[in-house]
Amino acid sequence: MNELKNRVYIGDGKCHYKLLKSWETNEPIKDLQLVAEPYIAPPRLVEAVNDALYLRRPLLLEGEPGCGKTRLAYAVAYELGYPLKECYIRSTSRAQDLLYTYDAVQRLYDLQEKRMSDSQDKILTRREYVELGKLGEAIELSQKNIPSVVLIDEIDKADIDFPNDLLLVLDKLQFEVDEVKGWKFDALQGKTSEKRRDFLPLIIVTSNREKELPQAFLRRCLFYYIDFPQEEELINIVQSHFQKQISPLFEEALKKFWKLRQQKSFPWRKKPSTSEFINWLRLLERDELTNKLTPKKLAEMDLSELPYFDTLVKTQNDLNALDKLKGLK
Repeated sequence: MNELKNRVYIGDGKCHYKLLKSWETNEPIKDLQLVAEPYIAPPRLVEAVNDALYLRRPLLLEGEPGCGKTRLAYAVAYELGYPLKECYIRSTSRAQDLLYTYDAVQRLYDLQEKRMSDSQDKILTRREYVELGKLGEAIELSQKNIPSVVLIDEIDKADIDFPNDLLLVLDKLQFEVDEVKGWKFDALQGKTSEKRRDFLPLIIVTSNREKELPQAFLRRCLFYYIDFPQEEELINIVQSHFQKQISPLFEEALKKFWKLRQQKSFPWRKKPSTSEFINWLRLLERDELTNKLTPKKLAEMDLSELPYFDTLVKTQNDLNALDKLKGLK
């Protein structure tokens, strides 16, 4: 159990620890990440993750869409051998829903059906109609001395009150099911967060800054802005995803991609991101394997003539503006 305190995030995309098992049944924990996540993190991001891991404070990630904010949670869970609990936020999301939901309507239907059939075989308890949310599951695991990674994805999509409603839960890591008297979940178990640190969930929150987050919420988080990777970092990312050295075709594709992102003839509405570049490379690789494309042919193309713009360019304004790049290779 003390082994948990030695687990740190390396950022190389490899799992360095044994997968967590239940202390009660010795069975593997649900929601473990069994597939490697090819995520190569820069040193400052590795440091930010480990700071959040040590302090057990939420790590708030910002950055342009497609820069890898969400995938980081998968990578951290995989490397640490923790289960991952994913909370994808919508405009209608409530903080309560991350903890649990109670299906009062279904219970009413079942009670009516039971009354009509005059069956006395089964007692319908309220507990049967409670379903834990992903944050609730994480708190339940911590109560059993099992840490996890909780992803709260795109928190800025929610109502302005959502982050504030979440504050108390993230601080106390406990909640009661109001519909079932005496049913309580408590990750701290009456102890300080420092004493329970190794068993508490690591919370990773992402935001695209569609809305400003409340100051009180920001104060409780560690913060990291994921910049678009430098050329050498992007090469490492490509090698990690494709599990091979950079080919001549990929070298030419990388040159074109950089010119696209850095050109100044028009302002991008939405610059192509890392994830879009990876998808583009997969299509180019397919064409190379079927002899439809060579490095030389790609090098001779104008930027406005590159294939598979649908993977790189996501607005009509940007597509129209690319006509200005005719003759630019």
